[in-house]
Amino acid sequence: MLTLKKTARSGTDCMEKLAEIFAKIPWASFGRQTPISRLAKSILPVGNHFGVQKHQSGETISSEDPGFEEWIMDIQGTAFQCGPGKLLTCWHVCQALEVRSGHAYIQADTIFNGKLAKTYYPITSCFNFIDPRHRKGNASVDVGVLICPVRSPDDHKYEVPAVKWGDSTRVGIGDRVLIGGYPLGRDLFLTAATNRGIVQPTFYDGIISAILPATQPEETRLFQISSVALGGISGGVVCTADTGKVIGMVTSGLSVENVSLPITYAIPSEVLQPWVDAISFVTKD
Repeated sequence: MLTLKKTARSGTDCMEKLAEIFAKIPWASFGRQTPISRLAKSILPVGNHFGVQKHQSGETISSEDPGFEEWIMDIQGTAFQCGPGKLLTCWHVCQALEVRSGHAYIQADTIFNGKLAKTYYPITSCFNFIDPRHRKGNASVDVGVLICPVRSPDDHKYEVPAVKWGDSTRVGIGDRVLIGGYPLGRDLFLTAATNRGIVQPTFYDGIISAILPATQPEETRLFQISSVALGGISGGVVCTADTGKVIGMVTSGLSVENVSLPITYAIPSEVLQPWVDAISFVTKD
């Protein structure tokens, strides 16, 4: 009997020590800050949402709301912040957006009443790449810009910084890079039975496996990357793995018989940065 009492007491002491240890576990942590986690704040999902009132800016829902998962929009692709009110993505992503009907949005994380929340901001317009070489649109360059002049009230600020650009002209074959975006769209965040609903970009590792030079006047150089590009990551970033500087944008991937291959194509930042920096707009209010 004495042995049983000691064992029971020891078991109680053990559980108390475990409880102390478990109380110190950062259960809600997203991990330590890195150059890539800082870049992730600039990468947003873009898509259509029919649950938000038309053209209502700053519709916010808390992660603790019972209907949180139902509010995850139909993600069509990825976009990244390049300046106030300006985000880059692929033109084929723009074409899938319900901009004219007022149902196209970007989704950004925010803190609302002290809790993690997501806010939807309407995309007011988008347009395709205008090639400075020819002074007209160029369908061969799959680039579009989203105009989204958001309001940022004190109770749920829009804290999405512009990306930092790298020099894509210095990229060579064999250089290690990461691609980041929203592969599989909405489905990725609702597949698992647990840990559901928190929407954040996913990153993949690869190298520059080839550089495809322009062979026609309407073409651009392309990076070929040894990484799989799943649907939804179109418009995602290509960045340096150590600094998080953006050196390109994902446009497409290669698949055979519905099997995705580790071959991804991207437009270098030497084309993207000067074009988006030259875009300006004014708002009425």
